[in-house]
Amino acid sequence: MSAKISRPVTVSDARRLAALRRRLRAVVDAIHHEAAARRRHINTALPEQRRSAVNLAHYLGLRKQKVRQLQLDLAALGLSSLGRSEGHVRDTLVRLAGWLDLPHLGGRGRSAHEELNKSTAEATLHDNTRLLFGPHPADRHVYIMVTAPDAAEVSTAWADKVLHAGANILRINAAHESPAAWRSVIDVVRARAAVCGKSLKVFVDLPGPKLRAEIRRTQATVLHFPRSKDHLGKSIAATSVMLVPRFVAAPQVPLPPEWFGRLRVGDRLRLCDAGGRARELVIVAASPDEARAECARSLYLTAGLAVEWRRGRRWLERGCIGAIPREPCDVLLDRGGRFILNESGRAGAAEKLPVLRCPEAGVLAQVKRGERVVLDDGRIVAVAESSGTQGLVCRVTQTAKSPARLRSGKGLAFPDSHVSLPALGPEDEAALQFALAHADGVDVSFVNSRRDVDRIVKRLHADAAPGFGLVLKLETQGAIRNLPDILFAVLRYRPAGLMIARGDLAVEASFEQLAELQEEILGFGEACHLPVIWATQVLDSLAHTGVPTRAEMTDAAMSMRAECVMLNKGPFVAEATRMLVRVIRDMEPRQYKKRALFSKLA
Repeated sequence: MSAKISRPVTVSDARRLAALRRRLRAVVDAIHHEAAARRRHINTALPEQRRSAVNLAHYLGLRKQKVRQLQLDLAALGLSSLGRSEGHVRDTLVRLAGWLDLPHLGGRGRSAHEELNKSTAEATLHDNTRLLFGPHPADRHVYIMVTAPDAAEVSTAWADKVLHAGANILRINAAHESPAAWRSVIDVVRARAAVCGKSLKVFVDLPGPKLRAEIRRTQATVLHFPRSKDHLGKSIAATSVMLVPRFVAAPQVPLPPEWFGRLRVGDRLRLCDAGGRARELVIVAASPDEARAECARSLYLTAGLAVEWRRGRRWLERGCIGAIPREPCDVLLDRGGRFILNESGRAGAAEKLPVLRCPEAGVLAQVKRGERVVLDDGRIVAVAESSGTQGLVCRVTQTAKSPARLRSGKGLAFPDSHVSLPALGPEDEAALQFALAHADGVDVSFVNSRRDVDRIVKRLHADAAPGFGLVLKLETQGAIRNLPDILFAVLRYRPAGLMIARGDLAVEASFEQLAELQEEILGFGEACHLPVIWATQVLDSLAHTGVPTRAEMTDAAMSMRAECVMLNKGPFVAEATRMLVRVIRDMEPRQYKKRALFSKLA
């Protein structure tokens, strides 16, 4: 017979257990109170999302309590510490009540309709994920979303590479190019997916009302044509220059229109470039509409430079480089320096400070003294000092380097200000119309409030086909402040998901807060059983250079706690996709969501 080992319950043990029961009872009261307070929001959710809405209210009730010590005490007893209860809060508390001999605690207000346990909560999340992203990948639980490059770069070979690497979703960034270009990309990739037998969803990312700092002062455009060199600095190929009768886009060089149709292979063009250096270009291809030339050196070209056309030893004609639209000047900003931000981009004649334009009317009036102004994705941070007839005067407090060079069109953000922006501008409307006709879903940028969600949900209910997906991009302070209301609102639509847009979120909130915020969003996604996309700069160095960094490998491993991981475009995005698949496969035996799993040691 085996001896039963037991330890007598001391007075101290009894007191701790009684205190634990009181705290657990208080938490249960809190989640029921929150569910009652949120009943109106719960009732607006779709019938099939109602249980998720109830659990979201329970999760809010839980998170409003100070439960850290309760979690530690529960863990000390070998019980659930509530750390993985997001998807089934009430069921976890009911089970704990049973273990702690509180049988009546869990029965209050229970109904079969609201009941969720670990199994049903995970099944609900998996169903919502499949509805949004398509059939589950056979070799992993995490989907991979790949951002398409420009249409000119999307070939059948590119599509085959990313599909075979493991891409499940194609993201079209509607902030770039045109509907015709987007359609071309989708047609190529969908056709290859059909040939390869791969499932593929297409999502269009709306550009959103992202603010850009514009510089009105202009300068002559300089076209730079560098030499191609090896790692020793030796030239390995001639510099190629495209010649056209009229400038359309860089890096084309316009020459006199009457020369085209007469230029021949072997003709030479002599000039002094913008730096005053003698250069000779040799025509290597010619047609009536364009010509291509090569130069043995690098060169800088501007409009108006004199060009001499020669054939063999004969001089034929002289002309000059044609009109090239002027470009905005760059602005240099030092720490401690000041600049003006206004809606016109212009200042008085006597004003010596750099002037930037905020194109969105009424925004600057919402910025108060002492609030931050963030430029170029956080590379330049300033603070609003005063407001006058010239505009908002800002003082630079932080730069990546000093002086920092700011180019026109860089991002502009006001993370401390309660700035209200239109939900769907003209560009968003055009992209949404395209997505409704040609894509499987849409990513909505800069969602700040329940009202923003209500607008897009109403629109999709009216115009979208059944199964059309909706992803809310969480990237602003407003989205974080209003996250519960945003989530209750999106439970009125299915299928739906969330995106942690870490780039803009880091600029808006601060880089220090980003780790905390992405954890919070993952938890809230679990609570309402909506899939989450982990986005921005995942394996970014690998996608752009072909070589990963140590830090981004760890980040890639962390990303698998979401249902989907997004990769930005880059020349090596197929390689990044393949490596991400390997990381996920290697980590899945050891990690699921936030839960560590013990695989057998090798």
